[in-house]
Amino acid sequence: MLGQDIISFFQGFGPFWLIVGFALISFLDGFAIPTLPEAWLILIALTPSSISNPTWGITLILVGVAAAVGAQFLLYSIVKKVGMPKRVKKVMNHYMKFLIVSNEKLAFVNWLAPVIPFTGAFIAVSEWKPKLAFMYSTIGGFTKMTILVLIAIIFPSLFSTESVADASIALVLIVLAVSLGVSYIRYKRIEGRLTENPNGAEKK
Repeated sequence: MLGQDIISFFQGFGPFWLIVGFALISFLDGFAIPTLPEAWLILIALTPSSISNPTWGITLILVGVAAAVGAQFLLYSIVKKVGMPKRVKKVMNHYMKFLIVSNEKLAFVNWLAPVIPFTGAFIAVSEWKPKLAFMYSTIGGFTKMTILVLIAIIFPSLFSTESVADASIALVLIVLAVSLGVSYIRYKRIEGRLTENPNGAEKK
């Protein structure tokens, strides 16, 4: 079965290299290079290892959040030091006006429904309080990854041994589709607001 082949492939790397790989994936995604960490997290969490499920899940969550938020902070530091072209900064600030949440809390919301691709850069450009913004981002990361890991741990118990692997792959696809779907809907709503009010003026 395809699912079993995929799980077996990941199992061959061993826990250490799976953790290293997930750390790199989370770091790149936090640095604004899309790597679909949700899918990788579930696949890795579902991969049998010599580590107990709770310890394995907690380790992945800690590593993933630390790597992602660390990358956001690095991007924030670079933008603060180097700066951002005025035109790009203007576009970013204009875009922020059309978001329902446009303060530090957006760093949390962005984990659940991604609408800004460069979290660290937005924190720098929007002049948010960095400590508060990264605190929200860390909480958002823990919230999302904990939910995904819990689903990955509980999900296999709902299926027979023979179909667990294939069902697990289906779960990955479902989570990925939902994540992309939510992001797409959010983007379309923002695009609609931009079309209706291109100059960012307040509606009366």
